[in-house]
Amino acid sequence: MIFLTIFVTTKALALSPEEKMRTEALLTELGKQQNLTFTRNGSGHSAPEAESHLRLKLGKTEKRLQTTEQFIDNVASKSSITGEEYQVTDAQGKVTSANQYLHDLLKNNVDKKPNNPFYPLPINEAPQ
Repeated sequence: MIFLTIFVTTKALALSPEEKMRTEALLTELGKQQNLTFTRNGSGHSAPEAESHLRLKLGKTEKRLQTTEQFIDNVASKSSITGEEYQVTDAQGKVTSANQYLHDLLKNNVDKKPNNPFYPLPINEAPQ
């Protein structure tokens, strides 16, 4: 009985294939960003370097997550070692928390893409 409970609980916490695809799309979008500095633990990194680092973190944590939002909030926004929040600096020098930046990137560049079969536009925004 205990094994079944642990198995069911573990299974319920893994990213679904749809959420895994959504998270992968977010990381791909991050890697495409131009003139962006992703700062973690005091060191600046390019967007492709940030993508690579977050993919590594995703690989280690995806079985404990259910949504892309959980990945952003619990894994992709801060150091698992120091707890320090990651920051993003754009080409104009504007600094934003990685949490806010990644949520915005998900909302504006992943979920609103017309070819995204899992997160279509609401009916009132759909093309007619």
